[in-house]
Amino acid sequence: MSEIPTHDILKHDFNWSIPVETVPLPSKGLVYNPDSRLYKVQTLDIKAMTAHEEDILSSAALIKKGETINTLIKSCVQDKSINVGEMLVGDRNALMISIRVTGYGSEYKTSFNCPHCSHLNKASVDLSNLPIKFLDLKPTKTGENSFEYELPVTKKKVLFKFMSVSDEKELTASREAMTKHFDLEVENNVTANLEKQIIAIDGITDKNKIKHFVKYMPAFDSRSLRKYVKENEPGIKMQYDLVCSECSGASSVLVQMSREFFWPS
Repeated sequence: MSEIPTHDILKHDFNWSIPVETVPLPSKGLVYNPDSRLYKVQTLDIKAMTAHEEDILSSAALIKKGETINTLIKSCVQDKSINVGEMLVGDRNALMISIRVTGYGSEYKTSFNCPHCSHLNKASVDLSNLPIKFLDLKPTKTGENSFEYELPVTKKKVLFKFMSVSDEKELTASREAMTKHFDLEVENNVTANLEKQIIAIDGITDKNKIKHFVKYMPAFDSRSLRKYVKENEPGIKMQYDLVCSECSGASSVLVQMSREFFWPS
């Protein structure tokens, strides 16, 4: 039976330490409850990816549970008291991209269809150059993930929140359950997201009443609110300036995360 090491083997025996980097949080910690370890935290330290994290990425059990990325982040974040589930999706993504860069570098080989001619363009995205979109909106109260918006048609005042990692997981599980048990002709992608993000409408917080309002709210109100949330959500600007090799058309395209993101060839 091997003995448990009583000293830092990497440092003392191999004269090497795992690099640590500091990652800015797009939310600046302003949306987290004062009881949270993330309250007003503007940066988090992460260690570089190692072979252990590659084990996490290849774990079939974690992939099946949809916990691969969350477990990866837990493994790399230095402060083990951090609850990844309560993080905003944008904060989680900032950590995820930084972790990927520490492990495999900033070059991300991917491809984009030209919006003008549909030609498939191969491209190399420098992940380290993707800009951070910091939170500019003021929460209704510091320490609360709550923001106000007036709908342009109905003039109703909506309190909404930005999606957390737990919210995203619940939404995904709900959609999978609906798809599995019901033969849906129309998917509820728009309304389900709004139901999850809306906290109150004109002071009404009853979830069933909010669900009813969301279903029948004017399309212009729905689109306007979704656009406002998207434009103001803190995170990483996952955009790439593409010049098509076929038609020379210029456009800004969304950077999607393919298998190449964590398993570069």
